[in-house]
Amino acid sequence: MSELYNPEIPSDLKEHVMRDKQQAFTLYLNFVVDGTASMYTVFPAVYYAASHLLEALSRYEVYPELGLTILRNDLEGQESEVVRFQDGSAYTTDIPAFLKKLNSVNLYGGGNDGRESVHTAIGKAIRTFPVSGRNRALLIFTDAYGSNDYEDYTGDPLGQVVFFATQDLSEEDFRFCLVRPDGEMDEEASPMFISITKLLKPMSTELISNIAKPLKDLMKGVSIGA
Repeated sequence: MSELYNPEIPSDLKEHVMRDKQQAFTLYLNFVVDGTASMYTVFPAVYYAASHLLEALSRYEVYPELGLTILRNDLEGQESEVVRFQDGSAYTTDIPAFLKKLNSVNLYGGGNDGRESVHTAIGKAIRTFPVSGRNRALLIFTDAYGSNDYEDYTGDPLGQVVFFATQDLSEEDFRFCLVRPDGEMDEEASPMFISITKLLKPMSTELISNIAKPLKDLMKGVSIGA
């Protein structure tokens, strides 16, 4: 009786395939959070939004890698900072550890003209990503205008940028558009603006899901071995 030919996949190739598969479904999320004093009234809602967003994202088959960048007023000597986790890395898969860091952010300082170093913090957050590709996103929480520190962000394309911000900030969105290495505007990563004041109201599952699903959809363009 003949037997079906079913050779074993070489172990090194199997490890390579599994590693590529995990990377293909890994979603790198960097939360850029305004840590200035004006955020005092809205910050509990920021924490609420972050925790429920991550809960909603868990419904999808993705592996979140979470980063946290604190937005300050660099022009006043209050440097925006990249938060490090226990192993010194800028990213963690430990959601409770991430939320603990978020909950411990000290709110202080800021400018007198309603402008903070939004662009500087975005630049620092982008440079923390350990990989290239569209499976990366920024979630930005601020009630401030950007100070005159903006720049063209070039490099590998991002998948999504979401601003929880004031309506006035959305009117300046042309300064926040990301630019691809070829100099063209990155249309797919063009910022989505959501009023930060909505975070002060009870948020429905629909609102959170409408944010989580586009992030999950970033995976569609990431193929194994790419």
